[in-house]
Amino acid sequence: MADVWENIQWFCEVLQGDNVAFLVLLVSSFPAALFMKYLGTPTKKQSFSIILALVQTWFICKGDTIIPVALSALSYAALVFIPKRLIGRITFHLTFSFLLVFKLLVFSEIFIPSYMTDAVLLLMVLRIVSYAYDYQHDEVLEGDNKDNKPSSPISFIDFTGYCFCFVGYWTGPFYNYRTYYNMLHSKTLIRSSKLALWHMRWMLLLLPIHLAQNALIPLDYVMEAEFVERSFLYKYLYMFAGFWTFKLKFYGGWVMAEGICIACNLGTVEKDDGSVDYSSIVNIDIYNTEIQWELANCVRAWNKSVQRWMKTYVYDTTTLPKSIRTDFVFGISAFWHGVKPGYYLTFFSAPPMMKLQQKVGNLTRSYRADHPTAEMVYRIVNWWFVRLMSCMFFLPFYILDLNTILNVWSSMYWVPWIAITVTIILGIMLPTGPRPEKKTS
Repeated sequence: MADVWENIQWFCEVLQGDNVAFLVLLVSSFPAALFMKYLGTPTKKQSFSIILALVQTWFICKGDTIIPVALSALSYAALVFIPKRLIGRITFHLTFSFLLVFKLLVFSEIFIPSYMTDAVLLLMVLRIVSYAYDYQHDEVLEGDNKDNKPSSPISFIDFTGYCFCFVGYWTGPFYNYRTYYNMLHSKTLIRSSKLALWHMRWMLLLLPIHLAQNALIPLDYVMEAEFVERSFLYKYLYMFAGFWTFKLKFYGGWVMAEGICIACNLGTVEKDDGSVDYSSIVNIDIYNTEIQWELANCVRAWNKSVQRWMKTYVYDTTTLPKSIRTDFVFGISAFWHGVKPGYYLTFFSAPPMMKLQQKVGNLTRSYRADHPTAEMVYRIVNWWFVRLMSCMFFLPFYILDLNTILNVWSSMYWVPWIAITVTIILGIMLPTGPRPEKKTS
C-alpha cells in the first residue's frame, strides 16, 4: 500500500495542481454529457447544464465564480438596452473591455484569481460576442432571416444557459447559439457513446506521453539560470522537445472535449448512410498541425473553432484593408489571451512568416511544378523552417515575462530576434509573385 500511495503522490506532482483540476473537470464532464442527452425536455437539459457548470466553477474557482456571472449579466443588459443595429460591435468592445480590466488587475497583482477563471472568461466572451452579432444580423436560429426577424433577444435564462453550458465551458470548442439550441431541442438521439469513446482513444496515447515528457522535460526549466548557461544546441533541442510537451496538453484536452460534445449530441448530424458528422465541433487536427510545411495551414489546424470565430467576428467585420487584417486578427488573439508581453511576441511573429512563405511559394511555384525534386526539397526546408521558428516563438507564450524572455534569447545570441527581423525584411522586399489560379467547378 505504501508503494501505491507513493505512486499516486508522484502522479499528482507530475500533473501539478492546475492540471489535476483540468483533468478532473474533463473526466467528470463525460458521464454528465451522456446523462444530459437522455433528460428529455430542453428545460431539463438546460437546467442540469447550468447547475453543473456553476458547481464546477465554484469547486475550482470558489469566490471567483462571481466574475463570469457578472460578465454574463452585464452582457445581457447590453443586449436588452442597446439598439439592435449596434449590438454586435458594442458587445465586442464591452466584453473585451471587461477582459482588459480583469487582465490588468491580475497583471498588477491587485487581484490573484484561480488559474481556470481566466479560461472560463475567454470562452464565455466568444459565446457572448457570437450571439450578439448573430442577433444583430438575424442569424441566431435556422429559421431567422430578413422576413422573420427576432424582435428581441432570447430570454435571460436561455442566455445564461448558453453562457454556462458545461460542454466546452473550460476548454472549448467554441460553438454558436444555434448549435447549442439544436442540442437542447433535438428529438433524434444519436447513439454516440461508442463514437465518443472511439474518438477519445487518442487520450490513451497522448496522456502517458505528456506525463512522461512533463516529468523528464519540464518546461519551467527554461526559466532557470542553469538553462541559460547551456549550449545553443542543447537549448534548441530542449525547446523543440518542450514544444511537444506544451502541445500534447492541448491535444489531449481538446480531443477529450470533442468527445464530450459527441457524447451529448452537440454539433453532431446523422447522415443518410447512418454515419455521424461532427466536424463542426472538431477543434484540433493533430495530423496537419504536425505534418503541414506551411505555417498558415498549421495555424488553421490549431484551435479550429476559435479560428472560425476570429474569421467570422473579427476578420470579416473589420473595415481595415485586407493587407493588414491578418495582423489585426493576430493582435486581437494576443489581446484575448492577455496583456503580458509574451503573448504579443508569439502572435506577432506568425504574420511575417506566413507572408514570406506565401511570397516564396508564389515565386517558385512554376519551377517546382516542373521539378518534383525541387518541390520535395522545398517542402522539407519549409517544414523545418516552421518547426524551428515555432519552437523558439512558443517560448514567450509560455514564459510571458519580458525580462526572462530576453534573458533566454540573449543566451541564444539573439537568433530568434535576428530570424524574425530577416523574415520581415525579406517579406517586404520580395515581390508578391503570381498567385495560384483558382479552381473552377
